[in-house]
Amino acid sequence: MSAKVSVIIPVYNTEALLPRCLESVVAQTLSDIEIICVDDGSTDGSLRLLNEWAARDSRIRVIHQSNGRQGKARNAGMAIAKGEYIGFIDSDDYIPVEYFERLYEAAKEVDADMAICGIVKQKPLGNKCVIGFERNEVFDTAAEKFTVCSCPPNFHPVNKLYRRAMLDSIELRFAEGVQYEDVMFVTRALAESGRLVTVADVWYCYVLNPHSTVKSRQTAVKQRQRYEAHRSMVDYLTSRGIFVAPRYRNITVRYKELCGVCLWKIKEGEKWRTVRLFDLLPVWCYKRR
Repeated sequence: MSAKVSVIIPVYNTEALLPRCLESVVAQTLSDIEIICVDDGSTDGSLRLLNEWAARDSRIRVIHQSNGRQGKARNAGMAIAKGEYIGFIDSDDYIPVEYFERLYEAAKEVDADMAICGIVKQKPLGNKCVIGFERNEVFDTAAEKFTVCSCPPNFHPVNKLYRRAMLDSIELRFAEGVQYEDVMFVTRALAESGRLVTVADVWYCYVLNPHSTVKSRQTAVKQRQRYEAHRSMVDYLTSRGIFVAPRYRNITVRYKELCGVCLWKIKEGEKWRTVRLFDLLPVWCYKRR
């Protein structure tokens, strides 16, 4: 049986924060939802918690897979989703009780492929509003959608509702086995979808988890994956004639820090790479291959 919204929650070792996330989802004022939880090879008690919650609420479905990162987990959820719209929640985050009702009704009212609300990052020393909207507005062109979503630099797949038929029609899925899988997913969703509507006074609560992959230690592999994701984004938008501000066309290739201080950084433009000492002083320039 189909639902109005399929909620997809990738889960990996978030036993401490998972109950708050699930409580916020099952308490939604929009009750016609299916909740697909994908355990991505957790080694803590996350899978046990998921099974306990599924036993109490028939809307919850649990998938267990070997660890493949968030992209693979989200794709697994999308493969079985039956909802008219799809929403993503990270298992260390949470949402207000009216979240999906507000986004779904806004999308249905104007026949939108996507609905987007505000997002607040919760930090130990206080909250930070990343993006927010004062009124519901409709946007139809790609340029308008990228501007209103502050993308780049914000590539959050959460805080958005996607029409499932739209995602299927453009065969949009997440890159698997890598980090920064959300960059091209959100980029293509905004560029290739139809109408988008903003939803006022609703906030996705993004919790800064020091143990998450986003906050994990920088490695050469992680830096390379970040570069490749952003290089693909710039090339894709350029090929479609969508404006990219100059500061986002200059992509970080590699960098080295010591005690939080940038020692050097390689930045790549359209034709050249520049090595900058302390991210300020250009010391070497060579042609991009």
